[in-house]
Amino acid sequence: MKLNKVILLLVLSFGLLFAGSNEQININFKGLKISDLIKITSKIIDKNILLTYKVNGTVDFISNKPVYKDDILNILIYVLEEKGYTIIENDGLLRIVRINDVSKYNAPVFSDTSNITSAQMLTEVFVVQHSNVDYISSKIRHLISKSAKLVTDKNSNSIVITDFLANIRTIKKVIGIISEDSKKTIEIVNLKNIQASAIVSDLKNVAKTIFNEKIEKEKVAILLNKDTNAIMLVGKAKNVNFLKKYLLDIESKGSLVEKVVNVVYLKNAESKNIITILNGLISNKKYKDQNDKPFASTDEESNSIILMGQKEELKYFTSLIEKLDIDRQQVYVQARIIEVSEIRTRNVGIKYGLMGGRSSSSGLLTFAANLGGNAIAIDTAAMGLPIPNVTKGLALGATINLLNQNGAADIVSEPSLLCINNKQSSIYVGETRSIKTGTTTTSGGNINDVYKREDIGLTLKVKPRISNGNKVLLEISTKLEDVGQTTTNGQPNTSKKDIETTAIVNNGESIILGGYIKNKQETTIDKVPLLGDIPLLGSLFRNNSVVNDKINLVIIITPYIIPKSKDLTYVRNQLAQLKLLENKYTKDTILRLEEAKLKATKDDVVREKKIIKLKDNIQSLNQNKEKQISDTELHNRRVKEMFGI
Repeated sequence: MKLNKVILLLVLSFGLLFAGSNEQININFKGLKISDLIKITSKIIDKNILLTYKVNGTVDFISNKPVYKDDILNILIYVLEEKGYTIIENDGLLRIVRINDVSKYNAPVFSDTSNITSAQMLTEVFVVQHSNVDYISSKIRHLISKSAKLVTDKNSNSIVITDFLANIRTIKKVIGIISEDSKKTIEIVNLKNIQASAIVSDLKNVAKTIFNEKIEKEKVAILLNKDTNAIMLVGKAKNVNFLKKYLLDIESKGSLVEKVVNVVYLKNAESKNIITILNGLISNKKYKDQNDKPFASTDEESNSIILMGQKEELKYFTSLIEKLDIDRQQVYVQARIIEVSEIRTRNVGIKYGLMGGRSSSSGLLTFAANLGGNAIAIDTAAMGLPIPNVTKGLALGATINLLNQNGAADIVSEPSLLCINNKQSSIYVGETRSIKTGTTTTSGGNINDVYKREDIGLTLKVKPRISNGNKVLLEISTKLEDVGQTTTNGQPNTSKKDIETTAIVNNGESIILGGYIKNKQETTIDKVPLLGDIPLLGSLFRNNSVVNDKINLVIIITPYIIPKSKDLTYVRNQLAQLKLLENKYTKDTILRLEEAKLKATKDDVVREKKIIKLKDNIQSLNQNKEKQISDTELHNRRVKEMFGI
């Protein structure tokens, strides 16, 4: 085995000695000692190699194509690198040293390694362009080999690195890419139509918004030169060109500081409300130059806003006015003011067998609940208004109609209001009365009464606010003023009742307000027909009674949202159809109640017949029992007589 290696070594050495540096040779070896490879390499490159360390191990090299003579040294360097050694050259002498100690043995220093072909470790010094050397070194340290050394020089912005040539070239390539991307360019933009001082702040805000300032290379420095009315841009070429184009585009449109006057005519909003908002914004905004502060005024006769100021800033305020001057949706509010008698309501409930006989809002709701349900099928498909609870509304309307037909409810008024969304509307229902406030004595001794005209009645205020989901928020305020009994001094007592509430209801859903109660005395006459009308003698067949009743004033408010594509006429037509449905619902309800009443009467008759029959059976049974007792007593008496007892 040793003989074969010696022969291989001699043959290989002999062949390589006669090969030129650019000639190719075929080599293959297996199990060759590294020390033998060092000897062969020394002969091939014709240089002395100093071996101060014993390098153990063998090496295999399998080649399927020829290699150049100059590659033999690189093969040896790669083999030694695996063992922790490398080769350095000083004054034509090659020396094998530990990789970790290369910097101690005067590794060759180059400023340009582009023409170097050797794979041995060396030192290169190069300057980093367009970027900070410390920033660059932090990005490439992971690319150097384990035993490499890297030092930076801030003054010259240079890097000193000792490593294998292949690693150095990779690092230089990466640095070139990073540096090129960080290359800064300078652009000076001279302005003619706009003031540089007026646009520089806006330009900086644009740069902050578009470019990520946390990345150093993305930053763009924006410098102002007031003397030449110019702006200097320093930064990445792509970013600088973007800002330059933006700046030139504004320059071409004209002066930003040019004073202009705009008149904005309002269609929906009131100018006095809009001007309050504008003046609040203008007063809170800070201006470096108070002359740049815009001016806003209003002309209520034409319902317009007058703006004066810089063209670009007026665009902002004009856009704001257009957003505020939107077409506001409307709400049609129906109100029904009803006086409900407690006694008559109770009688209606007794008549039809219904609950809720109190003259209050809850009584109306109870009636409506009893009249509602799914017993009556009402076709609401033709309704064009998006009312979610039509059946409940019809039941409430039928309740009012039923009480009205039976004299238990009196519809005082049915006012309606067309309200603008989020704006209060009010209505007053009442009369003006003369109220005695005192007396005066004339010079002739006559006493005259002093009167004052006062409005007595109901004031209703409604503020609707349309919310999401086809719902309406209602802010309701009601005030009822009335005159009571007259006191001993001849002056009447007055009363005032207020209700303020807020409720969220569906479109077409009613809210009921109650609690306005007053006592009322009524004289009722019960008489025998015909006989009670006879003069003089008729009083014997009549009975007069005084009834104390309570009258509850109930206010029912129902909002209807007017669709944006429709008008008030459309809503009224739809509500007329709804009224027809309500009347039909009322008639069907009365019919159903009468049928239920008739059925209850029939059930009572059947029940009475059963009770009478049961009483007859009990009486017959009692008679039979008495007869049996009498027969038994007669038999016992006869037995006693026979036996002489």
